[in-house]
Amino acid sequence: MIAASDAGFALAPEARRQISTRLNAGMAGIGVFALGVVLGAVRPDEWQVAQLLRAIAALVVGIPILASGIRGLVTGDASRTTDQLVAIAVIAAAATGQFGTATLIPLVLELGRLFEERGALGARAAIAGIQALGARRAVRLRAGVEESVEPSELVAGDVIVVRPGERIAVDGTVLEGRAAVDPSAITGESVHQDVAPSSPVFAGTVCLDGMLRIEVKSVGGGTVLGRVVTLLAEVERAATPILRLFERRAAVWLPLVLTIAATTLFFTHDLGRAITILVVASPTALVVAGPSAVIAGMSVATRLRTLIKSAEFFERASDVDTLVLDKTGTVTVGTPAVDELLPTDGVTRDELLAVAAGCGAGSLHPISRAVVAAARERDMAFASPTEVRERPGLGVTASLDGRSVVLGRRALLAELGIAVPEAEDTSGSEVWVGADGRCLGRIVLRDQPLPGAREALDRMRALGIERLILLTGDRAATAREVGAALGVDEVIAEVLPAQKLELVREVQARGGVVMMVGDGVNDAPALAAADVGIAVGAELNEVALGGADVAILGADLGRLPQLVTLADATRATLAQNVWLAFGLAGISIVLAAAGALHPITGALAQCVAVLGVVLNSARILRAVPSARA
Repeated sequence: MIAASDAGFALAPEARRQISTRLNAGMAGIGVFALGVVLGAVRPDEWQVAQLLRAIAALVVGIPILASGIRGLVTGDASRTTDQLVAIAVIAAAATGQFGTATLIPLVLELGRLFEERGALGARAAIAGIQALGARRAVRLRAGVEESVEPSELVAGDVIVVRPGERIAVDGTVLEGRAAVDPSAITGESVHQDVAPSSPVFAGTVCLDGMLRIEVKSVGGGTVLGRVVTLLAEVERAATPILRLFERRAAVWLPLVLTIAATTLFFTHDLGRAITILVVASPTALVVAGPSAVIAGMSVATRLRTLIKSAEFFERASDVDTLVLDKTGTVTVGTPAVDELLPTDGVTRDELLAVAAGCGAGSLHPISRAVVAAARERDMAFASPTEVRERPGLGVTASLDGRSVVLGRRALLAELGIAVPEAEDTSGSEVWVGADGRCLGRIVLRDQPLPGAREALDRMRALGIERLILLTGDRAATAREVGAALGVDEVIAEVLPAQKLELVREVQARGGVVMMVGDGVNDAPALAAADVGIAVGAELNEVALGGADVAILGADLGRLPQLVTLADATRATLAQNVWLAFGLAGISIVLAAAGALHPITGALAQCVAVLGVVLNSARILRAVPSARA
């Protein structure tokens, strides 16, 4: 098994417990407050008891925030400035009998914090998902005897046996055997790799169709998959929390309000005016400003079949100037498809494809399935094969209407004595076709760009993206071809997860703000390290989902520009909410200092401010259409 250090996660349970405690206290307080309201309505003669219940409700909800505010005052912790301002507002509201306001202010604040805490859980979920990809057992070969062991018991130099369908437990080198290996857990590439003696293999990949003997090179945290876990843990630990917009404003607002209240009391000797100032300056509208905008933005995102996991997405997405894209499964379909039919002299394209499809119909290899799918798309009839024989890592042979046919690598045809002509290299994967000792030609397969991908990237440029980078573990020629089709600025091929992470950090070190879009385990560290991480096709890949801020359910890249537009609208609305709340609070403070407001009237002014903020946030619901035109 692959283990990660717990150092980066020690505070997470404590933070969750703190939020849970405050929310539970809030729910309990709301219940007690509602009981007081009902009692006051049903039994007016017992108004004292009803008022006592409301006061108890405010006390239950306010104690945690009061304790935090006092702790911040004693320790000088700037992150508790919000709690101090809320605590003063709770005390002021309770002192004037506004127990409903005193109860609701802390509860709304904690709901906003709950949204932000959810974002921190993503990297931890990604690590758990990556660890699940590690093999549970391995078969070690010693003195000709096989034994099942835990992967952690293996050491460099051991030899393991891997059979079809089994996951490789180590990084190592093939000693014996040939097989097709699914490397998507590491490289993100859907095209399977054929391995033979001396070929490197990696932990987390799957042996598809042959038996291998592998010499162990690295195990556990030393494997590529293990290093992905380590890198993701480092990113999670190194992430510096961004100060909340409200807390930055509150650091100035708190001393300003206290100074105004104290000055008013000093010159007027009117305690009522000072209390009214504290009531109208209470941050109810400010607390609602962020969550109301974020909730509206998340509602729009849900209609777009998109999950936004971190509220900070709305703040950071508008600043992105560099878009880094994984290739396979992100901007391409993710599976090979027939692109060219190149028959030899005297052979037609239809004949070449019919023979290849007939031979491939007896195989489950992805290339065979792609050839069969191409024939069926053309409504082409082909015979059913008999005597099908898989040649692991090489191809498949079969009998087709009495003909001996073969579909596979050049080496397989050569092994069968079929002369294969020299041919120019292509940027895609290729498979050769032979029949009755004669080479019929070759078929080139490529992973095609997603429909609409180029249009979506052009729209991203129009929204302010200055640089597009395509990253892939695929070959350079294939990557350049896809990059040219998409119009990206730079293509970087044959990279591993650590190199993707290095590139993201390099761009950030130069002052760039990076949005990373990917779909696989190999993308998880880069997704977590990027300023904005977006997982595409997340319903199929919980690992990438865990490391990202945003998950697009499906492979529609047209949602990228929609999300940026949504982030712009949400960020602008949030700023408007903050200044609206500050403006109304400022006017109310001036009126309160002049004696024109009573504490109860001030509380009503606060309700008007909250209503204004909520209505302004509701405009976000029209910012982005719920479906593509």
